[in-house]
Amino acid sequence: MFNKILIILLSLIIVLIPSIKLISDFYYSFVLLAIILIVIMLILLIKIPFKLKILFIATILIIFKNNLLVNGKTILSIINAAYIKPLKTRTDDSKLRSIVEYSFDKVLILKKDFSKLPDKPTIFVCNYCNDRVENLACILIPKDIAIMMRDGLKKTAKLDKLVQWPIFTKEKNNYEHTKSEIVKHIKEGRSILSYITKYPRLRPNYIQSIRSGLFNISKELNIPITLVAIDYADINNGIMYKQNFNIVIGDTFNVENVSESIYKTKKFYKKTMTNFMKNKYKGI
Repeated sequence: MFNKILIILLSLIIVLIPSIKLISDFYYSFVLLAIILIVIMLILLIKIPFKLKILFIATILIIFKNNLLVNGKTILSIINAAYIKPLKTRTDDSKLRSIVEYSFDKVLILKKDFSKLPDKPTIFVCNYCNDRVENLACILIPKDIAIMMRDGLKKTAKLDKLVQWPIFTKEKNNYEHTKSEIVKHIKEGRSILSYITKYPRLRPNYIQSIRSGLFNISKELNIPITLVAIDYADINNGIMYKQNFNIVIGDTFNVENVSESIYKTKKFYKKTMTNFMKNKYKGI
């Protein structure tokens, strides 16, 4: 029995080797997906009546149904786009939005409020996302957007093949380099998006701090800031229930005073996230 378990674990490791770095970039819910699949494989190996095996596996599938659906769809779509179909050019925005919509379909009730979406290029500032499921929501903004991300993602998850215009902030680790990249994309008619908060570990509407770098750049270059709030998925003990999932565009404004702009941004996140929490299961 032990030998069988050891063999299956080694086989799973060998199969997952090409995607270990990919999965590590997708945070907790995707790791949970891998764990669930391993548990199911182990149940199949245990010497118990076949009916009991079916009962245990069916129970797991029912409990974690939503997690398996949303994460399974997302990871398969990303692996397909980034690995199975190597691209000479990056995936265009419309295709990528379709992938994300497909991932959310029938699992989360996606609610988008883009009524305040500006016509001209802007710097979108967004709250930090805890999970790749949440992170992918920014791609739904119907604008040409250059997304700021760490260089590490380029080397592991190959997200540079999914995002049409990435800005790798750690590539040069230089304020002036980041500023020049922003200027280049704005001149070409694209907006910029970056995550500027830390993950609120106490509660979703608790904003610890906001990075000031983009507000300084916005003031220097006279490029307006646009606020974006992305919901946090409610995952309790690994279980993701049917729930509302929001993405909201807030005000657009010019930065005249960095401290005041940061205060305004923090107030927006607190109010918006509180509303997200209150309405998480409303109408379901």
